[in-house]
Amino acid sequence: MRIFSARIVRIRQATPTIKTFEFEVGDHGFKYLPGQWVEVSVVIDGDIKTGGYSITTTPTQQGVVGLAIKTSSRHPVTRWLHEAREGDTVDITRGQGPFVFLPDMGEDIVLIGGGVGVTPLLSIFRYVRDASPETHATLYYSVSHPDEILFREELEQAARRHNNLSLEITVTQPCADWKGQTGRINKHKLSALNAAPEALFYLCGPAGMVDDMEKLLRELGVPPNRVIFEKWW
Repeated sequence: MRIFSARIVRIRQATPTIKTFEFEVGDHGFKYLPGQWVEVSVVIDGDIKTGGYSITTTPTQQGVVGLAIKTSSRHPVTRWLHEAREGDTVDITRGQGPFVFLPDMGEDIVLIGGGVGVTPLLSIFRYVRDASPETHATLYYSVSHPDEILFREELEQAARRHNNLSLEITVTQPCADWKGQTGRINKHKLSALNAAPEALFYLCGPAGMVDDMEKLLRELGVPPNRVIFEKWW
């Protein structure tokens, strides 16, 4: 598999537990599709260590790769990245995995994500915003606390400005000033979306969530061939 050198050009503490990274890849041979992930390799104590991370940006941003990574003391590459500085370099692969969306796959999609598992769905949501106005996309984002919502202002602005984009956020541990939805995504919440009969459902989240969502969608009559999921644990 071909390996590309990528330079970190921006690091931001996006939430109390998640940092976002923007990498610059100078090689025009680097490609990925909305929803895919890359392997990131770094040298730690003389050994090459590798971790897989979903991409948050879209292919419309040529030569740019965005990642959003939750802190972890156990994962060596994640720990290295959370200690990295702008200007540091890593090796990455091309985009990988079948969890992708392209316009010819359907005109209606529902993206259901939990916690940091929302990352590949952000790539798809942004791609629809930037390059597929004929697609209607709904992002249903479940998060533990309002402070942990990634790119909240950007997502809310996109939903306001684009008629083909919808955003639903539910918080499972709400604080006093949270005025939006609360609780886990359930059958009632999914049914209230009134998704088109031919809609594709993309699922990504923590252990148990994807299985729960699959079961709920089955109960709502969504055929299995319209459910696309990624399990990253």
